[in-house]
Amino acid sequence: MADESVEEIPVAGDVVRPKRTAATILDMVRSLGVMLVVVALTLIFVPGLLHPSKSQRFAPVGYADYVAGFQQVTGLRALVPTGLATPWYANSATLHHSGKEAHLHIGWVTPTNDYAALEESNGATKTFIRGVIGARGLQVTSQVQVAGATWARSVSDSGEQSLTRTTLGVTIVITGSASVVQQERLAATLTPAA
Repeated sequence: MADESVEEIPVAGDVVRPKRTAATILDMVRSLGVMLVVVALTLIFVPGLLHPSKSQRFAPVGYADYVAGFQQVTGLRALVPTGLATPWYANSATLHHSGKEAHLHIGWVTPTNDYAALEESNGATKTFIRGVIGARGLQVTSQVQVAGATWARSVSDSGEQSLTRTTLGVTIVITGSASVVQQERLAATLTPAA
């Protein structure tokens, strides 16, 4: 048998050596710089990414079917705003019910892009209020007259001002980031749905 030993032949050329720390850091900084340029260009040239228009922030929704559903389930008419100024619009609506008890929610965007939640139910008043704005909301801080009706003012568990009232068998809660004036404006426009 022949000797099958392998001889190592020296390779001419560069030997791969690990990079120095300074070179590695410089490479990382260059890579981050390229990424920042791409992100900046995207933010500048993609419309609405930095400053979405009002229509992109909150899409308007119709709530008439939810109001009709509330009346079908409960036999009571929900109170809905009539005559709100044009900048106000509904951006959410839901109806949850169990048997003859229902909870109607209509979310409103105010002229200042704040949020006003209109919540209505024919369920037990204290249970409903606690469920919507928390136990702190049961502590009335004052009473206010709005369009000839007395509303209780309180603060929700999340620190938002709230208005509550029970009329015609329906408990109403108005809460959200909307100002006190905006909440009272919404309350003043509530009338039984047709």
